This record gives sequence, C-alpha cells and structure tokens, in this order.
Amino acid sequence: MINKWRSSYLIMLGIAILLVGLAGCKSEPNSSSPHVISSDGLAYKETRLTEEDIVKTLKANNVELTADPADSYFKLNHVKPSIYALPGKERIMVYVYDNAKDTKKARLDFAEKTKVMDVNSPLFYNVKNVLILYQPNVSGERPQEKTAYHSGIESSIEQLLGDEIYIQHFKYYNLVKWKSFINSFTNHQADQLKITSLTIEGDPIYIYLTTDGTKLQYVYDNSEDAYGGGDTGDSITECTNIEQEKTEEGNIRYVATGCQIGDKRYIMTVPEDSMKKDSRI
Repeated sequence: MINKWRSSYLIMLGIAILLVGLAGCKSEPNSSSPHVISSDGLAYKETRLTEEDIVKTLKANNVELTADPADSYFKLNHVKPSIYALPGKERIMVYVYDNAKDTKKARLDFAEKTKVMDVNSPLFYNVKNVLILYQPNVSGERPQEKTAYHSGIESSIEQLLGDEIYIQHFKYYNLVKWKSFINSFTNHQADQLKITSLTIEGDPIYIYLTTDGTKLQYVYDNSEDAYGGGDTGDSITECTNIEQEKTEEGNIRYVATGCQIGDKRYIMTVPEDSMKKDSRI
C-alpha cells in the first residue's frame, strides 16, 4: 500500500515539475519577426512590406519599372537587391529586410563600401522594412528636383507607410495618419501609430502610440541614436490624453499627458502650415 502511494506521489511530482518547467520556458526573440513593443496587454505590431507591395505601388504612381535580372549592384547588409530599369538609363534597387532597423545597417554598409570609390550616389528612400535606392540619370545638386520619378516614389512611400509617420530633415510623410489616430483615440477605438524621426546624423528615433480604446500606451525608443549618450533605450508608460501646444516659432507641439512616468511625454512638433496644406488633416 505504501509502495503504491509512493509511486503515485512520484508520478504526480514528476508531472508538476514538468508543468512548471514548461511554464518557465520562454522562446528566444526571433530577429526576423516584425518589431513588437508591448506592455500591460497593449502591443504595437510592425507590418512588413514585400517586394510585390513596393513594385505594385510604384507602378500605380507612374514609375515605369521593368525588371532587370541581368543587372547587378552592391549587396547591402547581406541582402542582394532586386533591380528595375527605368526609361532614360535610370534604375531602382529594392532591398527587403526583416525589420526597419536592418535598413539603417544597410545605409551604413553602403557608406563603408563606397567611401574610397567614385560612385554616383543614389537617392535613398526608407519605408518600413524596405530600402529603395534610386539612381537618376542627372547630376549636380538636388537631383531629385530634376528627375521625373522622384515625386512618384515619394507618393508611393506615403501610401506604403500605413500606420507610420516618417520625418526626415523637416519633411513629413503620411501626416494624415495623425488625424486618423486622434479620431480613433477620441472615439475609444483601438489603433496604433509609429513615428520615425531622423536625427541630423540620420539616426532614427521611434515613438509608438497604441490604444485599445481606453488606455494609451506610449513608447520612446532612441536605442539607435549613436549620439544619444548613455541615456538610450526603450521607455514605456501609460498616459491618459493627447494635447497640443503652440511653440514660440508658431509650430504645433503634440504631447501625451497624464503619464505614469514623466507626466508629459513628447510626441512630435509639426509646422502649422504643414497641417493646413493637406486637406485630409
């Protein structure tokens, strides 16, 4: 009887240990998965773009692409580009990565590979996890103003950004998403927003706003800012509202307020005329 009881006890103990072990196991983060920032049940989920997404949108904006598999160009951050020819001996190189952070490494890789070469530097365009290089057949300063396809590429990027606002050298892409997010938050609807701002040196700083209709999660990530000093990394807090302030320069500064950490958290500053130029905002 005792042996039977002892055997049952050992079996139960073994099952308990197995269950505890399984519960304690955590899968290692997969670097190939879309970037996810989460806290207290809220999560920002990155949407990856494919080459097909890029090509389809470019063609819809009158960028006349023709695949050119015979052509070659630099492999950047371990990725070979798909190359497309354009009229006038121009071309576009499309690099698709696992996440947005890999596109920065690709830019650095290009700078390293061409630093001692006499290369006609292409125009660079970032959109989520994709890096687009456009080689126009023009020379001199500000080539984007002289080529026929720059505006079509920029229009494509705005359409592909989805829930992201991209800010580069005082140029704002996809600001219409801001109005959409504010409407969702005001009407207690779930939504998410990512704001990518490039520093003067070209390093991205990310702000993620996520709402489930009741709570507002704010994430600030400057982990890729090479000049951020020792104060770099992710910080996450929960806030209650979004407010706007007028700056001395006449711009509009948006802040998250009622935050658990820091009370006010900076979101972005937008020139007032930028908001007026787009009738959708």
